[in-house]
Amino acid sequence: MAAIAVIGELNLDLIVTGAPRLPRPGEEIIVGGMELTLGSSSAIMACQAARIGDDVLFLSKVGGDNFGRRALDFLRAKGVVTDAIAVDDSLATGLTISIALGSERAMVTHLGSIQEMRLSDVDFSILQTRQHLHISSFYLQRNLRPDVARIFARAREMGLTTSLDTGWPHEGETNGDLEAVWPHLDIFLPNEAEAAHLSGKAAVEDALARLSERVPIVAVKLGPDGAVARRGSEVVRRDAFAIDVVDTTGAGDSFNAGFLHGHLAGMDLAGSLDLGNACGALSASAPGGTTAQPTRQEALDFIRSAPRRGAR
Repeated sequence: MAAIAVIGELNLDLIVTGAPRLPRPGEEIIVGGMELTLGSSSAIMACQAARIGDDVLFLSKVGGDNFGRRALDFLRAKGVVTDAIAVDDSLATGLTISIALGSERAMVTHLGSIQEMRLSDVDFSILQTRQHLHISSFYLQRNLRPDVARIFARAREMGLTTSLDTGWPHEGETNGDLEAVWPHLDIFLPNEAEAAHLSGKAAVEDALARLSERVPIVAVKLGPDGAVARRGSEVVRRDAFAIDVVDTTGAGDSFNAGFLHGHLAGMDLAGSLDLGNACGALSASAPGGTTAQPTRQEALDFIRSAPRRGAR
């Protein structure tokens, strides 16, 4: 069991399933279902890490409203330690509407408290018992982003390893925001589009090579095509598992938790990728990012028995 700290945003997701398409302006469409559940890349990753057996401490800030209280209840029910989450009554908790469209999704987000976490909110003393620090949603956390390099540098001075999942940059955000972060990062966990964007290389192998010049371990999520990772000159690719996709919300975050669990437990790249792919696949088999997240044993059983999609 690894002792992990996650610094990140905390919000709820309103998951819309069974939508035939997105509505046009002025149009109402009928969908199959809606469910209010835990959202945010950071929180979904933390829940999967706790579910797989790691000791997870979450550092965040949330509004003092009903959404905020419900988000905290979700985390506690999943076994995530919430003692380092600040509740600010002056803030509204963020909310994302996630519309599942087959294997894809469309999202609308109100940032609210999502962007309010700052360096001054990070109590480094509570990280002393942690082994690893993970940060997600680099671009969404606008007030934390300028100090992520300082946070990682301090964590590594304390003996922690570090990992990052940036998410997609929005208007006005540049790759240059990461230049100060790279030297303090041990593991980078982008998806294929993010890897291409941040490396300037369209082919995933070329993107891996470029990003590996900056970060010791890079694992790229390829959706239905599985995942590929590079450590030094070692490159390993693992196919995805064949499942009936219900909702891909948070699947990449579940992958992150599975991969990190494998890595911190001493697995090789292939084993870590398989564990990440299994967590991502099972997460996508039910609505919401946390509903179907597996235990370690469930993920290992799935790896042994589930068919693979095959390479593209």
